[in-house]
Amino acid sequence: MLAEKFILLLETLRKHLPEPGETYIDGAPRVVSKSPHVPVQFPAKLQAPGR
Repeated sequence: MLAEKFILLLETLRKHLPEPGETYIDGAPRVVSKSPHVPVQFPAKLQAPGR
């Protein structure tokens, strides 16, 4: 009975741990954006006056 409770405790603790790829080495959460990709267009290079 005590062993079963211990296993349930371990499973509960393990369930709440982040997956290995979900955090950085220092423990900070890894954030993944779920927003749609919006292409960015930069303005054309402007030539300097006098050139």
